[in-house]
Amino acid sequence: MTRLVPNFNFERCEDELIHVPESIQSYGFLIAFNYEDLKIAVVSENCDSVFAEKIIGKNFLDILSSDSSERTFLEETFDRVAQNKIRLPIKLHLKAPMLKDGAAIDYLAVVYDSGNHYVVELEPATEFRDAYSAEQFIKLYAMSIAPRFKEMSSLREMAQEMVSTIRYLTNMDRVVLYKFNEDYSGKVIAEAKSDDMDSYQDLYFPASDIPKQARALYKTNWVRLTPDTELPAARLIPSAEESGREPLDLTRSLLRTFSPIHLQYIRNQGLRASFSISLVTDGELYGLISCHHREPCYIPQDVRLQCENLSQLFSWHLLAKEEEIAKRKKNVTDKAVDAMLDKIGPANPISRVVKSGERAFLEALKSSGFVYFSQYETITLGDTLPIDLIKTIFSKVSEGSGFPYTNDSLYDDYPEAREYGIAGIMVIPLFEKKQYFTAWFRKETHRIQKWIGAEDEKSEDAPKAERLKPRSSFTIHTRTIKGHSTTFDKTDVDTANRLNRMFLVYALDVQERMHTSIQELEKQDNYRNEFLATLAHELRNPLGPIMSGASILETVDDDKTRKKVTAIINRQAEYMSKLINDLMDVSRITRGKVKLEFERLSIQDVLSDSLEIVEQQVKAKKHDISVNYLGEDVTVYGDKARLSQIFSNIIHNATKYTNESGKIVVDIKKDGVMIVVSVSDDGMGIPEDRLKDVFNMFTQIEAHSTHTKGGLGIGLTLVSKLVLLHHGEVSVKSEGLGKGSTFEVRLPISKTAYEQSENKEMESVIQNKTKVMFVDDNADLIDAYCLLTEAMGATCLGVTSPKEAVAEFKAFKPDFVFLDIGMPEIDGYQLVKMLKLLPEADNVKFYSQSGWGSEKYVEDSKAAGFDKHFVKPLSKETIQSVIS
Repeated sequence: MTRLVPNFNFERCEDELIHVPESIQSYGFLIAFNYEDLKIAVVSENCDSVFAEKIIGKNFLDILSSDSSERTFLEETFDRVAQNKIRLPIKLHLKAPMLKDGAAIDYLAVVYDSGNHYVVELEPATEFRDAYSAEQFIKLYAMSIAPRFKEMSSLREMAQEMVSTIRYLTNMDRVVLYKFNEDYSGKVIAEAKSDDMDSYQDLYFPASDIPKQARALYKTNWVRLTPDTELPAARLIPSAEESGREPLDLTRSLLRTFSPIHLQYIRNQGLRASFSISLVTDGELYGLISCHHREPCYIPQDVRLQCENLSQLFSWHLLAKEEEIAKRKKNVTDKAVDAMLDKIGPANPISRVVKSGERAFLEALKSSGFVYFSQYETITLGDTLPIDLIKTIFSKVSEGSGFPYTNDSLYDDYPEAREYGIAGIMVIPLFEKKQYFTAWFRKETHRIQKWIGAEDEKSEDAPKAERLKPRSSFTIHTRTIKGHSTTFDKTDVDTANRLNRMFLVYALDVQERMHTSIQELEKQDNYRNEFLATLAHELRNPLGPIMSGASILETVDDDKTRKKVTAIINRQAEYMSKLINDLMDVSRITRGKVKLEFERLSIQDVLSDSLEIVEQQVKAKKHDISVNYLGEDVTVYGDKARLSQIFSNIIHNATKYTNESGKIVVDIKKDGVMIVVSVSDDGMGIPEDRLKDVFNMFTQIEAHSTHTKGGLGIGLTLVSKLVLLHHGEVSVKSEGLGKGSTFEVRLPISKTAYEQSENKEMESVIQNKTKVMFVDDNADLIDAYCLLTEAMGATCLGVTSPKEAVAEFKAFKPDFVFLDIGMPEIDGYQLVKMLKLLPEADNVKFYSQSGWGSEKYVEDSKAAGFDKHFVKPLSKETIQSVIS
């Protein structure tokens, strides 16, 4: 059925005050009365079909039966609606003598506060069956259907139960659940209908189908019935014009008449009746349940109010299911993110992790590309926009809408993005002022949507009257949505923010390392300049006597003078030779050109040679030097000449930086498979902040002070490099200036000890002293444990096959071993017994781990030979406590 809306001013349509229509639908009656004296001031004109006399001016309570308890309850109800601004249901019994013959006495009613009056709307009481079948079905819904919502996996499945429930209650031809989009267009996500009705399932409706003022009203008034589009309206009397009163606010009315445009909209669908229910969450419209009927259809007031109660349940159930689905999606994403973050550590920074796991990283946010940008580094993954364009977007957003910035139709604002096929972007700053940020990208996707109405309906160029007329066509057409990507939602933003915390730490770390590197370079540059100045000075010192001596030899003939000058030249030439040899040694060692001749040596013989080399310097400064030998002669494995060079350089250093008549002590002791030699003096000492620089090239503590006695300051650099070539360690301690120094050298006693300490990267010998082995059939857990342990400075080995553990144990020779109890083929109890039989197991600590921590597991682990039992997963603190 299609007909035009007569005499309607479409130019004023957008301003239509639909909450004050000054009329009601005539299937019910309206009575409004004053707050103070309860005198009736306004009625609907159809009240004269019920009452035998005029009721305007009468006290509202006087038209009711004389039950005093009922009157008291009504007065309390009036107070409640005034205080809470709500609509409440009541039952009324009219005074029979005041009614026309045949008029009903019992009514279902609602009461609300209109702002100037109390308003009561009455509808004849329904039959017993109608009222109680609704209550029973709603109880059944609450007890049997609602609890199953938790089991439902999708929003559509839940919505389908809701529309089926409402269709049962209303018995209308078609019931749809319509969900709003952000722009207030909407989509039908569930439907229950008669077989001969057209389906609206998955159809989109434009926002213009429900005007702004209607949406605002729907948030307050949750149920609306049009039982018959042809039903005449009942005006309110006296009218506002006649009486000068304010129009009666019918925002909370059940009987309010609808806009003629809305009625025509219903007719144009071939319908005579409609009923709609609002779905409201957090004060905003989530959607509507819309019921359609081809014939007139009255739904009793109490049934409608039961539907209103249901709508509140529906609204929160739908929101809860959406949040549950979002949480499930977030959990899946978090799991992927956690797996990636677990791989991050000092030796495996986030930049390397994301590049090596590019696909998984992008998949975490369903993205086609990613960019991390900072002053020092740019990381690019997948398909992205050019950096300059991203920076332009960043700058514009900084000046405007702010962050996080998401856009799923980038072509509209940045047409150049079309060239790259990138229609979606999310930008989140790390440091907004510095323009450090991360950006995620999504490709353009084409989506097919089914829309109700003519394809060119309500064009923006059409006349206003044409645009605002009710829909005349309900044909279905398809629309291809182009130029858009999948929208970045709240879960995406939350996940990106979580990852950004890692990138923020990384950016700060990189910035700090760059700052430290710059400082270190500046320091090294200063050291190099000092070294070059020292080198020039040290070379000039012997050159002076050599050149002067050469001149003297040219002019003198007596043997005594020539012998004296020749001795001077020889001493200075030897000194120059030592300087040059030291430089050459450092160069050769650095380039790996030094070949050592290893053999088993007596540490006492080595130290005797070293003391002989520095004997003259010690005597010249009158130092007291003592050596505390062990009772037994102890061997050391190394190159005799280079070991003598190591100790002679350390002792020479002590001699040089100790004032005359100082005390130098050489101490020897055994420590397992290592020999430890310490050289202590009571000399000038070393400031705490310079201890770390002692073994660096180009470094000389207080190079220009009066304490410096010549030399290039590379003797200790030679010492550190030679010790590392012997797979040993060298360290220095000092309590500060004037408090002396102690240098300690640790060297392998035997060839076996040497081989055990072998490490290709010699510098890491110092850092990675502790070896930790994990055996667990969970590869991801092994990776996480190894990353944690390596971050603590230890060397780590992870084994996932217990069958391979024995061979790996023998080769790796760990200090600590963590074994999982529940492994296939060989469990942890069997494996620890096998390992403890090996000679390599001496001094090794074994720890068991499992998901159980009861006394039984603790006792079983102890009986099997474990030192301690831990409950999985191992925390960083647990591992730290063990290896420390």
